[in-house]
Amino acid sequence: MAKYKKNILQQLPLNHAYGQLVLLIFIPIAILAVVSTYFVLKETRQSAQEQQRYAAITILTRYQYTAQLLFETIEKKPALNSQVQSILQRMLSDPHVQRVALIDQNNQTILSIGSRNDLSWPAIQSQQMFIGPLPNHGNSVYAQKLTSNYTGQHSWLVVSLNNQALELANYHILVAIIITIFITLLLLMMCLNFYSRRWVAPLYEIRMQLQRVHADNLNEPITQQNSSELQLLEKDLEHTFQRLHHSFLELRDHTEQTEDDLRRTLDTLEMQNITYRQARDQAVSANQSKSVFLANISHELRTPLNSIDGFIHLMLRQSNLTNDQNLYLQTIRKSSAHLLALINDVLDFSKIDAGKLELETASFDLEETMFDVMDMLSPLAAEKNIYMAFFFAPELPQRVIGDALRFKQILTNLISNAIKFTASGEIIVHSELKTAHGRECLIYFSVQDSGIGVSEADQRKLFDSFSQVDTSITRQFGGTGLGLAISKQLVQMMHGEIGFEDNQQKVTAEKGSTFWFTAQFEIEQATQHTEPLSHIHVVSFISHTKTAYILNQYLSNDHINHQASSSILDLFSRLNQLQNNKNTWVIVDHGGDTHTLLKEIRSRYQGNLAIYGYQMSLEPSVLAYYKATPLYQPLSRHALLQTLNNQKIDTASHKQQTFDGQGLHILAVDDHLPNLIVLEALLGELNVKTTKALSGQDALNLIKQHWQQNTPFDLVFMDIQMPVMSGIDTTRAIRSLESTTEHTTGLPIIALTAHALADEKEKLLTVGMNDYVTKPIQLEQLIHILTTWTTTNQHFEQRHTRNTLKHDQNTDITILDWTQSVQLAANKEELAIDLLKMLIDSFDTEIEEMHLLIELEDFPQLEHVLHRLYGATRYVGTVRLQQVTGDFEQFISTLRKQQRKADEQFTHETLQRFNELKEVIELTRKAAQNKIHQT
Repeated sequence: MAKYKKNILQQLPLNHAYGQLVLLIFIPIAILAVVSTYFVLKETRQSAQEQQRYAAITILTRYQYTAQLLFETIEKKPALNSQVQSILQRMLSDPHVQRVALIDQNNQTILSIGSRNDLSWPAIQSQQMFIGPLPNHGNSVYAQKLTSNYTGQHSWLVVSLNNQALELANYHILVAIIITIFITLLLLMMCLNFYSRRWVAPLYEIRMQLQRVHADNLNEPITQQNSSELQLLEKDLEHTFQRLHHSFLELRDHTEQTEDDLRRTLDTLEMQNITYRQARDQAVSANQSKSVFLANISHELRTPLNSIDGFIHLMLRQSNLTNDQNLYLQTIRKSSAHLLALINDVLDFSKIDAGKLELETASFDLEETMFDVMDMLSPLAAEKNIYMAFFFAPELPQRVIGDALRFKQILTNLISNAIKFTASGEIIVHSELKTAHGRECLIYFSVQDSGIGVSEADQRKLFDSFSQVDTSITRQFGGTGLGLAISKQLVQMMHGEIGFEDNQQKVTAEKGSTFWFTAQFEIEQATQHTEPLSHIHVVSFISHTKTAYILNQYLSNDHINHQASSSILDLFSRLNQLQNNKNTWVIVDHGGDTHTLLKEIRSRYQGNLAIYGYQMSLEPSVLAYYKATPLYQPLSRHALLQTLNNQKIDTASHKQQTFDGQGLHILAVDDHLPNLIVLEALLGELNVKTTKALSGQDALNLIKQHWQQNTPFDLVFMDIQMPVMSGIDTTRAIRSLESTTEHTTGLPIIALTAHALADEKEKLLTVGMNDYVTKPIQLEQLIHILTTWTTTNQHFEQRHTRNTLKHDQNTDITILDWTQSVQLAANKEELAIDLLKMLIDSFDTEIEEMHLLIELEDFPQLEHVLHRLYGATRYVGTVRLQQVTGDFEQFISTLRKQQRKADEQFTHETLQRFNELKEVIELTRKAAQNKIHQT
């Protein structure tokens, strides 16, 4: 029995057909049975209650008048209660009446007869004539209202009827319903049994057979006697299994064949892997050879470049060079610097490719670093008359921690490319804060130009190595094609991205392209305090729209009262209303003819004035004459604020630091004699005594000799690659020699290396060297090394301050400013004297030539002579002569610019200016001769 119940329960789950069938049949029938039983019982009860009600009405109506007479009789003669009871007794003759009572209007029982007369009657509060049924102790009570004709009072005739008939009727109906449901369920079970045997059981058996099917018995027939539909299903399954069996046999044969083919293929792949491993080993060896080659070629190229650059530097410092010689040397130096830049690009790419480039982390000023790059490249843009603008968002941190050198390299590549491929227009550098989380920040930089743009086909290879966007213009613009590839790698190392946008895709009217990149830096926690500048009033006119916008943003961020003019005429109209105080500034764009512009402004306004333009376009003499302050392009926020605060712009960081090495004795070791000559000359300019050694063994002998004489060297410059004994071997020998002598202080050894690989410095420091200098050697590098590793590091300016500042107190500083002369001569007083002598020696020749040209009215050649004299005055501190010569040249140039002929008035004014020039020349000659005699 338990097993049978278990089988039934296993067939009942709803995911089986049998269980679903039971669910779909029994649930609706159960719901129907419950609802039907409820309504049948309800209707039966209501019907029985209505019958009882009609019976009660009949009884009460029949005895209504009799009861009313009895009520009036009792009121008149209460002694007749016994007779009244006998009359009411007849009402109990009805089989359903249990009790009868007469109740007054106060619910007080007047008379009550019947079974269980001790039970109470319900209280009647209604004023209706007939009331009922009222439930009372399992029976139903009905009442009829009686009214006295004498007193007007009323009473109730109440009867209690038995409910057994009502309950019996309900039981009869309920039994009938139960019997009906049972018969219905029995019939359904019979139907389910038939359905189960005919459909569910055969399907279950088919399912069991399907579960027993596997690859080996697919061809066995299905033996089961079923109905016609299931029999067709079994035949279809049997045919399907037979087809699967044949397919399985074919697949097995094919698999065996495939395994044989795969085995042979694996054997072939194994042979190819052996070949590939050999090729890989050869590639690794070739890559190592490439690295060695790059290191060697770096040394071989930098060694002659060191000599070339050094000798050019020495030649340029000579004061007796002609203009042509100076031009030739400058051209050679530019070519040498370009060749060195190409070598550095290749080496940088090699270091990145080899994974040996590591970024440094140091604190630096982000805005100043970006401006340094633009300031360095601004002369290239000025030559092509390209506007440069730089916007530094106010929310950016001022100081960040990262690799400033590599960041400048990325920015330099992008800006130099923009200048290279832009013939005219503008270059806008923009920076803004992308995201900031704690101390980490991601900064967005973009370089937008108006150049030739990049086609869609060339955009895919923008950041590829050794490629340019258009090989047909390679000869025109030059380059190795490594700049963007190196920038991409550096940006990725800075956890950023780099990309390109076509300006026409954003604005159809714009041309050119925009290169952008992001870089992650760490914010340096530094608090900056800025003074309020709301007291400053600025009126400006900048013709370049974006520069004007940047100027307005900078001034607005510092709460400076700013009024931007829409045109130069609008600016002129505002000048008459300005006050000439120290807090009012006028900023005007350089319009080409600076002299005329300043003259017009000064005729209307005498207060603070700043001229915005490229440094090479602004003449210092003209600015000094009109008391105008230069504001160089691109616009720097620091320079702008310093100018508005009437502070002198700090250019000390751009001055070459001068070192006095008097008393130092340096040993220079190099197998390449020209390098030694260059190094000796550079050190000689720093008053450093130099001893040369052409090999490592010579260096050891010299060091031993000087130790024995108790005159040790202060420092050694050691070349790395030398025959017989390399610089590394020599350093090890020196350190070993130090350990066996009393000289244990440690001789500073500085490596002279042309290698630029990442691990080169660590390797050199490991063998005992103290520092290294990369060829070609620069004077700034030598000063830094000598300042760091020697004890005698007095500055030239400190030792000769008194001589530098010493000049004749009676001399007008506008005629001869000796301090400025010394500064223009790189703080070399002897060179300043030589330049001054050369200038005054040329006066007589220049005056005679100008006099002759004026008589011949050869004004174009006169302009050339004046320009030559004006150029000579810019190297000495002759402010007045420079101003007069520049004004004279500007006046003569009006003929050429206006394309007109000289008239009598022009000739007369030319003679007046020439006489004024001769007077200033004589004053300058006397001041210069006095200064020369004093020195």
